[in-house]
Amino acid sequence: MKWEYHVVHLNVDDTPSDNIETSNPEAASEKLKGSLSPDFLKDQFPEQFHENGNSEHPAIQLSKFLNKKGHEQWELSQTVRLGQMLFLIMKRPID
Repeated sequence: MKWEYHVVHLNVDDTPSDNIETSNPEAASEKLKGSLSPDFLKDQFPEQFHENGNSEHPAIQLSKFLNKKGHEQWELSQTVRLGQMLFLIMKRPID
């Protein structure tokens, strides 16, 4: 059987929280030392940085993402942690 793979990267930070509001693009840009502008973050990640600030819990966001991938026939086959990075490895059969 042949497989197609899809890898998703999540940042995992084990350091104590510095209480930066994750739905605030200005604070996120500052935390990234300005490498990504607040406007870019809002444009590229609209679900995370929406205007009303009522962001869903990350577990709910991840559940929705995994359910969407499941509907596309992707199966979560493995997770791999490398330092502060967590990779979700998904696969699905191809013809």
